[in-house]
Amino acid sequence: MFLFYSGVSLGMDCSPFARPWMVHFSSGQTGVLLNKWWVLTQMSYHDGSQKALAQLGVDDLSGQSDGEQQIPVDMWINHDPYSGYRRRKRSPLHDLALVRLAQPARLTPQVQPVALPTHCAQSGELCVATGYGSRSGSRKQQCLVQQVLSESVCRQLNPMHWSPYMTCTGSHPSAGGNCMSGSSILVCGGVLQGVDGFGWLSEGCPAGKPDTYSKVCLYRRWIDSTMSSMTPTELPTTPPPFTLPPETTTTTMWWWDHDFVS
Repeated sequence: MFLFYSGVSLGMDCSPFARPWMVHFSSGQTGVLLNKWWVLTQMSYHDGSQKALAQLGVDDLSGQSDGEQQIPVDMWINHDPYSGYRRRKRSPLHDLALVRLAQPARLTPQVQPVALPTHCAQSGELCVATGYGSRSGSRKQQCLVQQVLSESVCRQLNPMHWSPYMTCTGSHPSAGGNCMSGSSILVCGGVLQGVDGFGWLSEGCPAGKPDTYSKVCLYRRWIDSTMSSMTPTELPTTPPPFTLPPETTTTTMWWWDHDFVS
């Protein structure tokens, strides 16, 4: 069974470009590419500026990565209820934002969208949390194997802030907990299941606290409807080929070929 333990360096370096859906923003947070126009991230890390730069295809933040793309952010769309919860109390509920890029990403081996969930992750399922570095100062993409915990265990360990809209996980004792800086993304079997927006719940990832994520499967309607209604219409990159109209046959009647003698 996986448990929760404190840790600093946490996990290990991911295989190069093994997580091509990862996105890093110049404002510090992590996101995940849903398609060539849209990135899902946490609202709580956003400083209100629309001028953030999205970095795609980044394996190591300490230098330029092969195939890296830097695309300005065009629009942030916060999940509507989040700001209300935040005003009333210190709550992480619905801490999600959709980010529209100013231009579509080029899909390459280093830049690929993640699959969205058709069902929620099950208790006991093994997943991988991915983020950029840790609080120890690393700038490389880190991967940490975690196990999805049951709702009853999560509620018991975090009674003040638990909600069915959260997924919580534990890590093997040898790996430690998730202390990645700038948050992390939880993917189970190649399918997106969690976006970490609850770093303050762990407060330094001490022992006995699960890692907590927004349960993406419960936000599919919002994600799908937003992307469907607000994706720009793309112009064709090349004009359609010119084709000549079909040839027509014209029959000419030569009047002098006819005998008009009565």
